[in-house]
Amino acid sequence: MNRRLLGWTALASAVLMLLGLLVLDHPLAQWLHASDLERLPLFAGGLGALDVVVGIDVWYWLAGWTVFAVGCLGLAMQRRARWPRVFLAAWAVQVATLATMIFGKDTFGRLRPQQVLDAGDWTQPLWFVGGGSFPSGHTSFYFGLLLPLAAACPIRWLRALLLAIPVYVALARIDLARHFLSDVAAAALIAALYALLLATLARRWLPDPAPAAAIAPPPARDSTNR
Repeated sequence: MNRRLLGWTALASAVLMLLGLLVLDHPLAQWLHASDLERLPLFAGGLGALDVVVGIDVWYWLAGWTVFAVGCLGLAMQRRARWPRVFLAAWAVQVATLATMIFGKDTFGRLRPQQVLDAGDWTQPLWFVGGGSFPSGHTSFYFGLLLPLAAACPIRWLRALLLAIPVYVALARIDLARHFLSDVAAAALIAALYALLLATLARRWLPDPAPAAAIAPPPARDSTNR
C-alpha cells in the first residue's frame, strides 16, 4: 500500500477534525442551513443512489463481506496474486473502522446538526446526550473500504476515483445536515490510521503498488524474427 497517501490523508483529516471542533462546525452548519446550498439534489439523490448500489440499506456490512468473500476466493485460486490480499486488507480496515465508529457514537453521543437546527438552541449540550453524530457512519463505511483500495491501486485515474467517492460522501453528509465537519473528518482519520497501521505491519504481504507501466503486459514477439 502507498503509505505516503495514507499518511497525508490521516494528516489532512486530523487538521480538518481539529478545525471543525475548534472553529468551523457550528458556523458551517448554520451557514449551509441559511443558504440555498443545503440538501442539494446532487448530494441528496446522488448519495441515495450510491447507497443502493453498495447495499447499505440492505445490510450495512454487505459490501465489506462481499469484498472479503471475493478476496478469499481469489487467494484460493491465485495464492501469489496481489489483488486478493488488497481486497482482504480493505475488508479488515473497514471492519475496524466501522467497529470504532460504533464505539465512538455510543461513547460521545453527539447531536446531529439537524437536531440542533430544529431546536434552534446552540447553547444546549451537544455531547453525551445520546446522539449519533460523531464520527460519521457513512464516511466510515466508504473511507474504510475505498481508501485502502485506493492506496493499493497503481492506476492513477482509478485511484482518484476511489478517493473521490468517500470525499463526495463526506461532503454530502455535511450538506444534508446529518454531520458536522469534524464528524466526517474523524471517520476519515480513523480509516486512514487503520490502513496505515495495516500497511506498516503487513508491508511484505502488501507491498506498495507498482507503477502502471511496470505492470503492463510485455509486447508480443514478432514472429518474422524467428
